[in-house]
Amino acid sequence: MLNIQKPATCRGRVDFLAGFPRSGYRNRPCIHKIVSVNEKHVDSISDGSLTWVQWVQLLVVASGVFLSSLDVSVNVALPRISDYFYSSPTTTYLMIIFYLGTTVGLQLTMGRAGDVFGLRKIFILGLVTYSLAMLAIGFSPSIQSVVGFRVLQAVGNSALLAIAPALATSLFPSRIRGRALGVMTGVGSVGMIVGTLYAGVALEYMSWRWIFFGRIPICLLAILGSVTVIRGVGNQNKSSSEVTSFDWIGGVLAFMCLIGFIAAMNIATAVGWLRAETFVSLGISIFAGTFFIRRQSIIPDPLVKLGIMKDLVVAGAFGSNLFLYMGSFVNLFILPYFVGEIIGASSFVLGILLLLNAVSVSLFSPVGGYLSDRFGPGFITVLGLLIVLLALISYTLLTADSSLRQIAVRMVFVGMGMGLFQSSNLSLMMGKMKLSDLGSGGAVSSMSRGLGSVTAVTLLGWTFTSIYEWKSPAVDILQAGSSPDSVASFMYAFQVSYIAGSAIVLIGLVSSAAAWIGLKRSENSFVV
Repeated sequence: MLNIQKPATCRGRVDFLAGFPRSGYRNRPCIHKIVSVNEKHVDSISDGSLTWVQWVQLLVVASGVFLSSLDVSVNVALPRISDYFYSSPTTTYLMIIFYLGTTVGLQLTMGRAGDVFGLRKIFILGLVTYSLAMLAIGFSPSIQSVVGFRVLQAVGNSALLAIAPALATSLFPSRIRGRALGVMTGVGSVGMIVGTLYAGVALEYMSWRWIFFGRIPICLLAILGSVTVIRGVGNQNKSSSEVTSFDWIGGVLAFMCLIGFIAAMNIATAVGWLRAETFVSLGISIFAGTFFIRRQSIIPDPLVKLGIMKDLVVAGAFGSNLFLYMGSFVNLFILPYFVGEIIGASSFVLGILLLLNAVSVSLFSPVGGYLSDRFGPGFITVLGLLIVLLALISYTLLTADSSLRQIAVRMVFVGMGMGLFQSSNLSLMMGKMKLSDLGSGGAVSSMSRGLGSVTAVTLLGWTFTSIYEWKSPAVDILQAGSSPDSVASFMYAFQVSYIAGSAIVLIGLVSSAAAWIGLKRSENSFVV
């Protein structure tokens, strides 16, 4: 129910317009005078009151997602970093494992911190932390310090990914929320394109350190924009009777649970599922997770309100996000081996194929957001997942003689489906969150993506290599194209992995359909 104060004219300085000409706004209702109890205060803004300033604010918020997406360049730079420090690939790969693990482990904490202390404050804190990490990594004297400062970067990254959707949602009324979130996710996909292209140029003409130094100007612009352009947006908006405490213990337990799970998956695939190290890590995860759930159910101000998962829409949106990223990740760590070792294409051609996917995602994310506003996010999420599912199934029809054009078409369709899904599913999730829980909603959505990707790398990657080694134990996977038998073994492992990925995405499709059904049931239950 909305509690709207009498509109006041903006005769003084309005924070969120700071730094922009105020002519034309003087007689408009002050947006910050509208207070929401159960729904977003921005829903009371008419379409005529939306200004270009809000879209500029959205781009500032999207800069956080853009910075996060630039990290794809680190994957390209791993061999160069390994050579520079004379470190083994296993040691260098800790840059990725620690970064992803910390990002996933801290997102619930960062999201709730935004709800309690202010979304904008945590977003700026994330930008500053991320920026300091860029400098520290760039000047690192050893691979150990690089890995350590990557953890610092992950702290900032977790804040950016959790808070950006919440800030974007708070800027716009629900009827155009999908379009706003579509623009934000599209900008993030552009970051992947820029990161891939920049990595090639930086590594060709400069040191690997510029993979990190090169982001600093963008970091500074994002900080400047957050300090000036989005002033007054995403501040804590609670009365004295609504002030909540922050569950630090819950934050530690959530981190231990997620990190323990990720560590268990990585240890199991590295040394074995029945090793003591695997059981210890898994035990820590289960122990921390059990106490986390119990604590969240009994304290008055939990880190995560577990009751939201009883909502079919939220549970379905979470599950579909998790399973989509888990199943579709085969395209990022199995397909490159197929293109390079079996098809025999160059790294440049592989880069073009990956760019096609990223371009497709960036183009269709805003389209998905627009369509979700027009036809409802439930239907568009199902449509996006169905496209991804059919595209992944089509990969099982590829052979060692397939053309690059056949692969490229499939990459475009996977990107199309993911673009349609990303913005509409995020709109679905954020639409169920109260104004006071937007940070938690963004964190849950972002965490499901990260957890799906990390789990996929571990489980599907292990499945793929295990099947290949079982079929061709004498031929290294990097030499899979050397004989007809090893090619046949590779194609068998490839097809099984894509079948597994498709089955996982199918589970996501069922979850998305459940969310759509839940949304239909609740359409008439909102109180205005």
